[in-house]
Amino acid sequence: MLLRVNDRPIEFLDGISAVAGRYDAFISDIWGVLHDGVRLYPGVRDCLTHLKQYNKKVLLLSNSARLADEIRDQIAALGLKKDLYDHILSSGELTRDVFLSGSDTRIAGLGRRYVLLGPDTYRVAHGLGFQRTDDPGRANFVFAVGISGNPSSPSAYEPLLIDAAARKLPMVCANPDIHVVRDGVMGIGSGALASFYERLGGEVIYFGKPHRAIYERCLQILGIETGRVAAVGDGIKTDIAGAAAFGIDSILVASGIHGAELAGIPDDCTGLAALLAAEPHSPTMAAKGFYW
Repeated sequence: MLLRVNDRPIEFLDGISAVAGRYDAFISDIWGVLHDGVRLYPGVRDCLTHLKQYNKKVLLLSNSARLADEIRDQIAALGLKKDLYDHILSSGELTRDVFLSGSDTRIAGLGRRYVLLGPDTYRVAHGLGFQRTDDPGRANFVFAVGISGNPSSPSAYEPLLIDAAARKLPMVCANPDIHVVRDGVMGIGSGALASFYERLGGEVIYFGKPHRAIYERCLQILGIETGRVAAVGDGIKTDIAGAAAFGIDSILVASGIHGAELAGIPDDCTGLAALLAAEPHSPTMAAKGFYW
């Protein structure tokens, strides 16, 4: 079924099976597409099983500061075993690799002391020779890796961010997600802190979707040309914008952060139209969820 939303054609899929023959690989978001942080969404295991049977490569791509092995353990605990996909790449993994290699000129001369935003359990900075400090006056940069709890606004972080911006500390954001659904409840991600920091005049160095470097890494891993790859995601500003800018077809699913707005598709596209009204990019396809 072809939907026309704000004069943009978007193909509605009854399931991933409708387009499995078009692509050799799928780059799938994790949180919001495969699970909600607590449980897998219905049909996910079955869909991945079918893709595996049809010899499709699946790369799980996460805007998380967690490293790939941590994410693998997390989704295994939810019932998603590693034999159902081929690769995992996270924004945290990419951030760590760039720090180790020194391949990004934006981090040259950044310094070694950082103020941490988010849980200390993420290992993205471990073994890099960095020193954590709670005093912005002693820090060289701010390291945003996540959010503690599930706040709905950056208010708890604002005093520290205002202080850091006044000191002109650059921020490294290892997870650009602005919103995250945790156990069915919408909260902010560290991308919201980065956005607030930019409004204060602070400099932010991003790693992850929608930025180009993470898609370049995906294609390197997969070894497949862009025209034979589809990206699946629940976020307009990250998954869909990133895929479109890189020239990859995209599938927007209604299971994650835009679930309320997309609840009526395909019969009622009012919410989808409102979401896309101010966005330069739109999905190639849309589906209720990641099921076969």
